Amino acid sequence: MADTVIVNEWLNKGKELLDKAKYDSSITLFQKSIEVYKNLLEQNDEQKLWIKYLQAKNSVGYILCLLGKYDESFKYLTETRKLCIEKLGENNLTAAQIYQSSGIYYDYTEDLNKSLEMFQKALELRINLLGENHSDVADTYNSLGIIYSKRSNKEKALQYFFKSLGIRKNIYGDEHSLTAASYNNIGIHYFDKGDYGKALEYYQRSLNIRLKILGEHHPLTASNFNNIGNCYNNMDEYDKAEEMHLKSLSIRKSVLGEKHNLVATSYNNLGLVYWKKKELKKALDYFTTALNLRLEIFKQNHPSVAQSYMNIGLIYYDMKNYDKAVEQFSKSLAVWKNLGESKLIDISKTYQNISEAYYKKSEYDSALIAIQKSIIESVMDFNDNNVDVNPHLNYVKSEVQLLNSLKIKSKILLAIAENQKIGNEKQIEILVKSFEVMSLADSLIDKMIRGFENENSKYFLGEKSSSIFEQAVETSLRLYNLTGNNSYKERAFYFIEKSKAAVLQQGILESKAKQFANISAEILEKEKTITEDLFFYESQLQLELQKKSKLDSLKVFDYQNKVFELKNQYKKLISEIEYNYPVYYNLKYQSGFKTTADIQKLLPDDCVILDYFVGDKLIYIVQIGKDDFEISAIEKSEDFNSTVKTFYSSVIKADNKAYLKSSNKLSELLIKPIESMIINKKELIIIPHDVLFKIPFEALFTRTQNKKSNDFTKLNYLIKDFGISYHYSASLFTDSKEKTKNTATKNFIGFAPVFPKDNKLGFTISNLNSSLLAANDEGLRSVSVDGKTFDELKYSEWEVNSIIDLFIANKPKEINTAYFYADAKEDSFKLNVKDYKIVHIASHSFMNEEQPSLSGVIFAQPTDTNYTEDGMLYSSETYNLDLNAELMVLSSCESGLGKLFRGEGMMALNRGFLYSGVDNIIFSLWKIPDKHTSELMIEFYRQMISGKSYSESLRAAKLRLIKNQLTARPRSWAGFLLISGD
Repeated sequence: MADTVIVNEWLNKGKELLDKAKYDSSITLFQKSIEVYKNLLEQNDEQKLWIKYLQAKNSVGYILCLLGKYDESFKYLTETRKLCIEKLGENNLTAAQIYQSSGIYYDYTEDLNKSLEMFQKALELRINLLGENHSDVADTYNSLGIIYSKRSNKEKALQYFFKSLGIRKNIYGDEHSLTAASYNNIGIHYFDKGDYGKALEYYQRSLNIRLKILGEHHPLTASNFNNIGNCYNNMDEYDKAEEMHLKSLSIRKSVLGEKHNLVATSYNNLGLVYWKKKELKKALDYFTTALNLRLEIFKQNHPSVAQSYMNIGLIYYDMKNYDKAVEQFSKSLAVWKNLGESKLIDISKTYQNISEAYYKKSEYDSALIAIQKSIIESVMDFNDNNVDVNPHLNYVKSEVQLLNSLKIKSKILLAIAENQKIGNEKQIEILVKSFEVMSLADSLIDKMIRGFENENSKYFLGEKSSSIFEQAVETSLRLYNLTGNNSYKERAFYFIEKSKAAVLQQGILESKAKQFANISAEILEKEKTITEDLFFYESQLQLELQKKSKLDSLKVFDYQNKVFELKNQYKKLISEIEYNYPVYYNLKYQSGFKTTADIQKLLPDDCVILDYFVGDKLIYIVQIGKDDFEISAIEKSEDFNSTVKTFYSSVIKADNKAYLKSSNKLSELLIKPIESMIINKKELIIIPHDVLFKIPFEALFTRTQNKKSNDFTKLNYLIKDFGISYHYSASLFTDSKEKTKNTATKNFIGFAPVFPKDNKLGFTISNLNSSLLAANDEGLRSVSVDGKTFDELKYSEWEVNSIIDLFIANKPKEINTAYFYADAKEDSFKLNVKDYKIVHIASHSFMNEEQPSLSGVIFAQPTDTNYTEDGMLYSSETYNLDLNAELMVLSSCESGLGKLFRGEGMMALNRGFLYSGVDNIIFSLWKIPDKHTSELMIEFYRQMISGKSYSESLRAAKLRLIKNQLTARPRSWAGFLLISGD
């Protein structure tokens, strides 16, 4: 009896130590327990003693597996399984537990079929004996999800992960180590889909729980750091990735020892970081260390060994030693062949790498064969080695890998078609094949974007897809040039448009869908509330993270958890709306693309759209007039990006010599090739791309200027010949032209906080009843936000007052209102802005390139608790405003700057206003002197009130400043641009 009590204490203590990852201490107690039970069983052959004995042996086998001692683990688990069947039979919970441990062993040793068999047996027993709502059932669901994920059956994996999560939350609540495991595994699912932003959310949620429950010094916490590092690495945030992987490596070495497969994994992942950072020697050292460890632990034939050979091959590839690279890639394939595996993502990657190496060696036939094999590995129901055949998209194992394979296949076909000796007919045949591959890639990108839940993931995919669309444009235009078939030219335009602002366009379509799908007011209010809360907590989180070493970690955890829960609430609500309102679903997911014919119907005779696409080697310019449609391909100079940078900085710094030189160069490249198309036009609509978002085309030249010219009033600026406006895409421009006019009942509302150095009373003026509508006795001094003091904008009061006077004089019957000083607060803006056609903000704005959602515009700062807002209108808030304005004027600095995504465009303050329904927005690209800004704005309104369009009015205002020697330099007038659907 005494022995039984003691050994039970050992068992319980062993389990406790196992949960804390103290494996050596834990295994010692289980091994001691085994010896005691063996002696007890020799005296008394009782079933309950056999259960305890087998549980102890199973625990030892399981821990040996965790320690990487796989041969010993296999021996223990196999003996335990046989003994259990012999002594207890199969229909019991002990057998289920042993099957579960055996499944984990086979998972760790990458025998996925055997692992699946073990877990399925465990699940059947556990459901039959325990029912569905039990923690053991949740464990097995979780394990099955891992195996299906590794077998690339992603949807089935996710089903099991969510089943496990539901049971665990129901039993343990949200903050439990097992709940954290489910969150982590759901993160793995999104990672494998390429939705890295969403994966990061789940990994972070899991990490927060594990840090709280297990602490930092635990192998499970190390796994979270590892997974987060993988996300950052795939999102090209290499410094963050390195930090996470170094943390993970340190914990794993400390807890598991140097010679463990997870330590090898950390070395391997750090190698991938350094490879992406182009630190090839360092990467090779880490890859070699990982390989040697893996060979020592697993011997030759193991998936991890295959992975190491592939990664070492990547280094030789980047060193341009393609033969050595192919040798390493072939070693990797040999391991997979010996294992008898197929249809795995790592095999697909290996064939991709072999194909790329053959491509570099100009061995295109071998490259095509290899990439076809890569495609076969990526698609479950596709096994055709014929390189002319492409798969369907129904059973894709990895959309990320398939997309990359299609890109490589098209690139190889383009290279083959470049061979002039094959003749036109053969060229056309090969280009058609490339075109078919690119069309399939386009469909896959659509499918991926629709499936992604995280917006940053969509931006990242758009950026990565730019090179694919560039290949598609090249293919289409070459086919057009060879065949004269206009459909290929139209398709080239389609691909150029597809590369632009896809997320913004989807967001605007979703916003429209909410308006026209007859969704109940209650549901719309619920959606708005969740969105507002989400934007608030996301902003608070980012603001806290900006503090870096001074951040409050408890606040960060709290904000992260709130954001996570709100995103899940929002996802659930949107899924319900899509299901219950089919009209909403159809409107949301309809194609936003407009054909040239669609666009031309709405274009005036004197207007032309110039849609630019900046490729790696060429710049494409689409020109669409009322009756014309052309695409020009211009060779991109090697110093193009640096020329754009010089142009921008020279304007700001008023560096005359650098400005004239760079502007001449850019005008030669961007304007001269399309002179004949624009010569008789009055209006240019510019659709920029990539770095061109930082170019005000108004300041380019219609012809080359003398580099020594000092009279800036006489330069041949493009603005002198054309009205110029901008948009994110030609399709979005057309949408705004087709849109029903907004229903605002009042005319103009202006805001001028001024930020005076001396105390000033706030006041509001309107022509509704009297010139002074209200006065505020609160004082307001120059503003300081987060330690930064903003200068007084003394001309902004004159600016807004003058605009009000213009409207009162010319449109006395319309309601015009302005808020000044302390009255120009964020509360007043949000409360009143929906009623006005024209909204004007004369203030400071601030740009956060790293976190665009934290860019914003500053209103009067709160002086007491009566203020419900913080005086900062962040970019994230602008997406949820109730607006009916035709025109939004951001008379503030850098309101058109932000983080630049090659596929999506500039993530600037103006985007949110477009999303909220404003079709015309004036914004700025740099800091412009207060006085010059006010002069330009007043003249703009004077011209607009006289009956001119927004574009014509802004042009006239700029021309007036150009006539004055003091304001003729582009710094004074070129920074304000117009996005217009006018």
